[in-house]
Amino acid sequence: VEFNIADLSFEGEIYGNVNLKYDIYDDHLISKESGVTENLPITLIKDKIDFFAIKNKKFVNLKAESLKFPSLINGIYEESFIGSEVSLYTKHRKEKIKVFQTNGVYYNFIYYTDFLIKYGSFFYKVESEKDFKKIFPTLKKEINNYYKTDKKLERSDKKQFMENLTKQINGLVKKSSN
Repeated sequence: VEFNIADLSFEGEIYGNVNLKYDIYDDHLISKESGVTENLPITLIKDKIDFFAIKNKKFVNLKAESLKFPSLINGIYEESFIGSEVSLYTKHRKEKIKVFQTNGVYYNFIYYTDFLIKYGSFFYKVESEKDFKKIFPTLKKEINNYYKTDKKLERSDKKQFMENLTKQINGLVKKSSN
């Protein structure tokens, strides 16, 4: 992954036009001074990162939330959709798999995305239709319909599918609370 010009909030201070690279395998944010080739990249201390924005995507360190939900939340998440009632966070990660071949050992990296819904002051991991229905039992029919009509998008672009569904649920929850 190459370095990109980004914005960074570190220990409450905001820095613009920083050269950053986000390593999803190790869940590290790496910084490098622009234009200076002698300077080595520096891995930033994760606990001091508040958020950063790369290529129009905002990533947040859910530090306080990970203390409340330690088995569920860990590290840096993309803010995929922030709604007034319901929000979606995406965890990008890679796992390393050893591949043994006759001429040596190689490593393959498998890319995963995990999705978290924030509803009220709670976080929930969501992977399936069933997970959404558990969180929003009064919206079962609407969730069913969405899964039926957008099956193709779910297979081709799960992240976009989850964002669209979260937006729809946010609108329905907002409407029913008025």
